[in-house]
Amino acid sequence: MANSPTEYELVAQGQFFSQQGLLDKAIECFDRAIVENSNFAAAYYYRGMTYRNLGDLTQAINDYSTAITVEPDYPVAFYARGVIYRYQGEFDKAIADYDHAITLEPEDGDFFYARGVAHASLKHYELAINDFLDSIRLNPNLSNAFYNLGIANRDLGRIIEATGYYSQAINLRPNDADYRYARGNVLSDQGEHQAALEDYNEAIHLVPTFANAYYNRGIAFRNLALPEQAVKDFDQVLELAPAFANLYRNRGGALFDLGNNEEAISDFSKALTLDSSIAEIYVARGRAYAKIGDSTLAMEDCDKSISLDPNYSQAYRLRGEIYLTMGSIPSSEADITKADWLDNQQEGQVD
Repeated sequence: MANSPTEYELVAQGQFFSQQGLLDKAIECFDRAIVENSNFAAAYYYRGMTYRNLGDLTQAINDYSTAITVEPDYPVAFYARGVIYRYQGEFDKAIADYDHAITLEPEDGDFFYARGVAHASLKHYELAINDFLDSIRLNPNLSNAFYNLGIANRDLGRIIEATGYYSQAINLRPNDADYRYARGNVLSDQGEHQAALEDYNEAIHLVPTFANAYYNRGIAFRNLALPEQAVKDFDQVLELAPAFANLYRNRGGALFDLGNNEEAISDFSKALTLDSSIAEIYVARGRAYAKIGDSTLAMEDCDKSISLDPNYSQAYRLRGEIYLTMGSIPSSEADITKADWLDNQQEGQVD
């Protein structure tokens, strides 16, 4: 009579079934291993992994916790439980588990990387940066660590550093559309719109349905005074994703740049239907109304913009220009003076 498989053999069988996608059979093997030896931490760990793959995160956490109870010096069990806590948004619990994993196994770059992501989720950017740097020290080819260093530095306003880290991520994984898109964004922030355009082009080449890349490329086209191409990109976004106020706002701006004032007004109105709280859109529509000679509606949009943001200089400036066309010189001068004063105040704050 053949001997019954040992707990080690059962876990090996379970791992094989798991790799084949036969998750229910895998769990049966891990269950049998636990019956054979209720203190076999690996059986709980691998069963937890399988439950995670099945989407049963509660049972996965229970199994990881039991594995840790049975074997307190089990770093991957802490790590795996931390991954689920992070997925569930319990970042402090995740960090505590990653701390344990790192203490037990300080040479594993994945542990530092995971803790960095959790810190970044809590906006603990300096701590996140330190962890990402440690993960790269241990694994210099970890492209996502460079990518997340870019994100953390971008959020801290360190745009040049962010650009460098995104570039290193791209060097390691040149066919990642997210990396290209992220670098395009920080290049755009620096006013390098042509370089940003090239990254958006590559992101779209890699993922032709990348709506955000089309949107930001459209903005880059506008900044490069190429409104016709911008409109095409904004049209593409509307085919790929739900409409949002700034999409219509920017397409309206590109249409205005092309001299299509009626279409621009239509887009600005659609934007305001989606979000009526954006003062800048009223001024944009007001300019289009002024272009077609409707001073009354242009003035109403300026007044609405000022009611939303009394410190928005462009609303006063446009209203001053409209007063001038109406022959109301004192009102025009008052609004232009107010606009100049607000601009000077803004420049003083920037300085």
